[in-house]
Amino acid sequence: MQLTCPCCGEQFPLEAGMADDEGKRLAALFAGMEPKLGKAVLQYLRLFSPAKRSLRTSKAIRLVEDLLTLVNPGTVSRDARTNDSRRATQTLWAMGIEQMLSAREKLTLPLDNHHYLRAVVFGLAGDTQAVAAAAEASRARPAGTGPLRTDDYFLKLSQINGDESKGLISPEEAEKRRRELA
Repeated sequence: MQLTCPCCGEQFPLEAGMADDEGKRLAALFAGMEPKLGKAVLQYLRLFSPAKRSLRTSKAIRLVEDLLTLVNPGTVSRDARTNDSRRATQTLWAMGIEQMLSAREKLTLPLDNHHYLRAVVFGLAGDTQAVAAAAEASRARPAGTGPLRTDDYFLKLSQINGDESKGLISPEEAEKRRRELA
């Protein structure tokens, strides 16, 4: 994922963005997510990117914080005006994002908020087959494969970057290892 510098507008890789405070804050938000949800949210953020620019890190932080406010209670309501809510796991939210991404061409981009996602997840939460699939996906995840703690992530990322800069591993191998961290 490419981020945009708030000063000059230049694009750079997500890993480089973790060198500044906003990048670290964004990474910390992802560290608390289940890996499947984190990967889906990275792709979901692209739906908010303006047509001729990349998404600014500060806006990405706000979007992820807002999304986590919806995800963390473990329930979803169709909209803020109703009290009707359904149980929704992080896996179900990831499924909702994947459904939106597969129908990207039908969406009006860039998105402004999470309202449509909330409606999609609400629909999935009412679908017994989708709920069963989400539960199965959660059970299928091996024990002990939770997200890395933030400091572990940064340590491993810095080791990869250092090995690459010293020529100990190829850029392709470094990129592969970075993807495995996610």
